[in-house]
Amino acid sequence: MKTRHFSLLISFFLLGSQVVNSQSKVSNLPVFDFSKDYPQKKMCLQDMADIEYIPLETTDDILLSGAAKLSAVTNKYILVHELQLGDIFLFDRSTGKLYSHFNHKGQSGMEYSWIKNGTILDEKKEEIYVCSQYIQVYSLKGEYKRTLKINGFENDMRILNYDDTSLLIYDEVIIEPGHENKTKKAPYRLMSKKDGSLISILNLEFSKRYSNKIAQHLENNMWRSFVISYSHNMHYGSDIIIADISSDTLYQLSPSKGLIPLLTRTPSIHAHEPRNIWTPFLTTDKFMLIGTFLLDFNPKGGGPIPSFMLDFRTREINKASIWDTEYETKSWRQGRWGGPNGTPAIAKNMAAELIQASSVIDAYKGKRLKGNGEKVAKKLLEDDNPVVRILTFKQ
Repeated sequence: MKTRHFSLLISFFLLGSQVVNSQSKVSNLPVFDFSKDYPQKKMCLQDMADIEYIPLETTDDILLSGAAKLSAVTNKYILVHELQLGDIFLFDRSTGKLYSHFNHKGQSGMEYSWIKNGTILDEKKEEIYVCSQYIQVYSLKGEYKRTLKINGFENDMRILNYDDTSLLIYDEVIIEPGHENKTKKAPYRLMSKKDGSLISILNLEFSKRYSNKIAQHLENNMWRSFVISYSHNMHYGSDIIIADISSDTLYQLSPSKGLIPLLTRTPSIHAHEPRNIWTPFLTTDKFMLIGTFLLDFNPKGGGPIPSFMLDFRTREINKASIWDTEYETKSWRQGRWGGPNGTPAIAKNMAAELIQASSVIDAYKGKRLKGNGEKVAKKLLEDDNPVVRILTFKQ
């Protein structure tokens, strides 16, 4: 089966005794009206956030491809992986020097075929989770520790770090012809980091589920998937933002507070086709950035995705244009440099992105860099590894 990706110019839960229903507690929420013409608000990214650059070490043995993914930034480390090649790079958070590098691509029970569903860094336990056919767990130096028998090839899924003991698994809609009835109505579950066993199922159940992909039928009973890639469930520090395509409510999932409704929408996602859906770009304690677009599998042309800002304090919603004065190619949003999956795990009120060394050098020549950007850029070469730019948003 072949997969074609279409880019839109981007490209029951139990916590103790707490049970939260997916459609409850939404009457007092801010409402995002997809039919409303919201006022425009123009901002400068460099006024909103402090900037820090971390150059990643470059040697003949430490070379990242253009497909490298920034997976996590913690107090001590920066985790990067190569999806197809299978390389795992762990860098020092302060210096950018390599801490460890390993590649266990293979067919044995202690290896992975490729990094299908990303990587997870558990700094506290000093473990790296490689999500392939199963979840392989390694030490920070790459020593094999255990396998979690969670089959990532059985159906598409998103795997996120949740707390000290569990991972959040999101099972996507099954589009394989003849197997659609295997799609789960409750797609979110917490699984044990220790042995991969089920801990609980989130109380987010949908009678009707939609997908960002469809099955395209070919000759001889063959088929392929056609995918519109975008971000939906993503980290907000130790919490997770859940923007499910089948829900009229956007949630925050917190290890300490459970499932918290943040925003609801009108008209309903069920109202008509093609469906107008939302995609989260960034969440801070002060605001949330979300984009909207039509999930149209027969598009007549692309275009930029509009971005909107919800101010949590005033509950106001505005169309947001955030200008990045260091890189003037287009307005900023989290994941702009790394595509829909370019949103790494990082502490609250922060964002991080990989920027090619050549782009940083161009910005330096234009005297546009902020923070420690000039100091870093002076030592860069065009062919060096990407630089990590960390944004700390002011509150």
